[in-house]
Amino acid sequence: MLSFEEKRAVFLSFNLEEKPISNGRVSFVYPESKQKGQVLATQLHPSGNGYVIGKYMTEETIRKNKFQLDRRGWITIRDYSKDELEKVITEALKSMSGVDQAAVTQPEKQAVLKNDHSCLHNWVNFNVSMMELGFLVWKRTLKSILR
Repeated sequence: MLSFEEKRAVFLSFNLEEKPISNGRVSFVYPESKQKGQVLATQLHPSGNGYVIGKYMTEETIRKNKFQLDRRGWITIRDYSKDELEKVITEALKSMSGVDQAAVTQPEKQAVLKNDHSCLHNWVNFNVSMMELGFLVWKRTLKSILR
């Protein structure tokens, strides 16, 4: 098992930004991430424990490398060797940079497509909203007149 300083040196060799958290723990950020989040590793603790993001990796990558993801999509790196740590960081960087395009699951792809509205759809929604606003204004005005 690598020490905290050894793991920290491996992360820094990938030119990641180090962000102190608390209690001596640090996170490493990948600012060029194409994914929603930029945190590549979190809670790297002097005890040697820490987590690397795995939720953007494909099922194939996870299976091939035998990564164990927790329910939040993070990989525990407590007992990783230097080679294993470099491998998981490399795979996480690929998945966050958009190289691993299949990382987005099918339901997420459908949600993106579902939210991809046309100009006409947006225009209709805008007009309906304006009509509802007008109704509320007139309703309030009418109530104040009838009192």
